[in-house]
Amino acid sequence: MLRRVFPWLAAVAALCGVSFAAVPSTVVLPSGWRLSPPEGLDAKTGTMPQGIALSPDGTMLAVVESGVAPATLRIFDAGTLTQRSAIALDDAFGTPVWRDASHILVAGAATHAVLDVDARTSQVRRVSTGATSLPVCVALAPGGRTLAICDDANGGVILASLPDLSGRTAIRTGAHPAAAAFSSDGKTLYAAARAPSSVAVIDTARKAIAATIPVGLHPSALAFSEDGARLFVAESDDDSIGIVDTSTRKRTGGISVELRAPRATGFGASPNALAVSGDRVFVSLGAENAVGVIRNGELAERIPAGWYPTGVAVARDGRLFVSNGRGEGAHANPQFDPRTGHNGYVGLITVGSIRSLAPASYADAGAQTARTIDDASPDWQAPDARRSALRPNGPIRHVIYIIKENRSYDQVLGDISGANGDPRLVWFGTRVTPNQHALARRFGIFDNAYVDAQVSANGHNWTDAAFANDYVERFWPPNYGGRRTLYDFQEGDSPDVPHNGYLWDAAKRAGITYRDYGEDLDSPPHALLRIPLNTMPGLTGHFDPHFVGWDLSYMDDDRYAEWLREFRQFVAGSNLPQLEIVYFPNDHTAGSAPGMRTPTAYVAMNDWAVGRLVDTVSHSKYWRSTAIFILEDDAQDGPDHVSDQRSTFYVASPYAKGGVRHLHYSTSSFVRSMEILLGLQPLSIYDATARPLYDAFSATPANAAPFTALRPQTSMTAVNQRTAYGADRSARMDFSRPDAANERALNDILAHNSNNR
Repeated sequence: MLRRVFPWLAAVAALCGVSFAAVPSTVVLPSGWRLSPPEGLDAKTGTMPQGIALSPDGTMLAVVESGVAPATLRIFDAGTLTQRSAIALDDAFGTPVWRDASHILVAGAATHAVLDVDARTSQVRRVSTGATSLPVCVALAPGGRTLAICDDANGGVILASLPDLSGRTAIRTGAHPAAAAFSSDGKTLYAAARAPSSVAVIDTARKAIAATIPVGLHPSALAFSEDGARLFVAESDDDSIGIVDTSTRKRTGGISVELRAPRATGFGASPNALAVSGDRVFVSLGAENAVGVIRNGELAERIPAGWYPTGVAVARDGRLFVSNGRGEGAHANPQFDPRTGHNGYVGLITVGSIRSLAPASYADAGAQTARTIDDASPDWQAPDARRSALRPNGPIRHVIYIIKENRSYDQVLGDISGANGDPRLVWFGTRVTPNQHALARRFGIFDNAYVDAQVSANGHNWTDAAFANDYVERFWPPNYGGRRTLYDFQEGDSPDVPHNGYLWDAAKRAGITYRDYGEDLDSPPHALLRIPLNTMPGLTGHFDPHFVGWDLSYMDDDRYAEWLREFRQFVAGSNLPQLEIVYFPNDHTAGSAPGMRTPTAYVAMNDWAVGRLVDTVSHSKYWRSTAIFILEDDAQDGPDHVSDQRSTFYVASPYAKGGVRHLHYSTSSFVRSMEILLGLQPLSIYDATARPLYDAFSATPANAAPFTALRPQTSMTAVNQRTAYGADRSARMDFSRPDAANERALNDILAHNSNNR
């Protein structure tokens, strides 16, 4: 409305980084889901806004950014969303808390401190919480004297008095504390921990736990009803809002926020922030790109939000404010060329946003909810089962799933004619990756397919579970920004585990046979012996202990040889597992680290291993009953003229149609296709709604000839010399796990050392 009535205001707002969202400005995300914002204001933030808070008088909005870019506290005018200030912080996390009309408290994370920020002068006062602490959230008691600090490093909360945190007392509540909230009289503190999933009830006078309340999986936020009689708990991996009776200190029930619609049903809402206004509870549904409104004990409506909302606040007049961790959509990054100083790195160009919605813009509950559900609902129809081999109990009874590392579509396949590629952006073309080019040309070119993740931390969750939960999505950005050292995103026994687990858990539930080769197995390099370490309960007894997972000193050709050893045994015994997951990580590369393979040699070796595996299967008795799916976990280390999340996807099967496939697919599309073939239930709302690859498969084996691997036309054994560009920097990089090295620096080195154009 404002845009139509006051066009000049929109022009002025644009100069300030503010725009007016108007229906029907629809954006298609890499997942295939859509964003259709209601009419209102929006403004850009930096990377990964983690939480928002209104000032006591409602005139200012504070936003904490903790993403790949440096941590920042940004202050906006609540009425216009024009930015008042951007205050650089050494680190920060969580939701800010206004101490008074002009001072804001922020959890300082790796600064081991609480930051007291003066919004008028932008001065930051650092108050230490202890050298071993890692503050990730703060809560202020009524009266403004007592502060609670969630300490992620020590699994508890710290109670202390302002201004200097005197009387500091640490109380262990459980691993990875997520939120804290004081009762209205300040006598009781409620603190949520993700492991075990619980809320501790703390007597603030005694500074001791009075009770521990079990709640739903991985609580992420707390909020009281206005009368204080109920405590609402956002149970992020159970898609529920738990209700705790504060008089009995027991969880008395829960409100489901799981999306259940005719064509969009499944877990994966990720409730991650709460705000109470009168009889309404607003809940940020991070993974559903919506804000839920709870009335009378049930989810009454869903309001469309931006991409991955992380925070919500409500003004006295009902105006709703939402922070969106990934803003308003993905971006192309053809400018990704560190050699010329242009950095299109996904972690830096995926910036957040805030939205401001007047009550009138979300008053029509039915229409807003319908729009949100429609944005998540699939836009495809399943074909007649007779038209495609992609069906349960069909001719394809075995699935081999190959997972690789970090390449974009244009970086590898941009030189394929007849498809939507840009040959100017190719780093590892046909000479280096002849097998991937041959697989694409023969079995299908997917030029409109996208990874659901930005980096490996959430990428392996998406490839293995068709989902990354709120813990993973919130904590990987500061990790990749170099401010968090703990990498715990592929553990299997920590808060990274989503509601339905992983593909191997689904296989176990369905009673099908499965085998894992290196995926989510930690293989630290040892002098004489490499022993995979498994922390995934579902993989126990189902992985090859001789297959080396992540270890860049080990070659994919050797991994292929170990896979081949077992494959021959399965062929001889006619007992090939129905699902095999194979990890070939060499295309990650080790930059120009002296003594390690060159980037081109690593990528060529990876291509050779993939080609040889397909060659082997295609010359075996299992070829006519097998489909091989090959993808990258993310696309963070390459340029693309369409999207920074477009990547290479391949299918090899006698039933693959071939040709160019222009339909929109994602990681979850591939996961869902495998689930259909194996008779598995969807793991999340994302694979439940993803478009399966029906169009890519024929009903009969139209592509049954064996595949012959092609040796790359470049050395697979070339070693970096000390004179190589970036050799000194590469030598200092950490390659002990995926993405431990600074990816922006690594990409600069790769750009200078790729010699295949």
